[in-house]
Amino acid sequence: MNKNNNKTLDDYLKLPWQFEFDYCPDEQAYTARVKGLMCYSNGKTLEEATKNIQEALQFHIEGCLEDGTPIEIINEERATGRIAIRTSKAIHLKLLHLADEQDVSVSHLINDAIVKQYG
Repeated sequence: MNKNNNKTLDDYLKLPWQFEFDYCPDEQAYTARVKGLMCYSNGKTLEEATKNIQEALQFHIEGCLEDGTPIEIINEERATGRIAIRTSKAIHLKLLHLADEQDVSVSHLINDAIVKQYG
């Protein structure tokens, strides 16, 4: 089953993708990302970063189409900073103890763990 609605590479490349660029002085290079996708690249110049992110986007889409992986565009406006989770009472109790030992809230403890794991 094709999970990408029978769209072709050209169909996806014609979408109005938005790119974001940041300059990293430590690396003397630009990082680039495609808004709404987990697609990143870089380059020593803005022109090189632009070329590289466009190539990365094409490779990303090609890979998804070949593997049958859905191309999921993340609506960043949905991110509110709030996450509600359910867990067992035992895990909740353990988190309460750990948070108390570290003199932080459970939310702070969980946020730190997420940042350490996923950046």
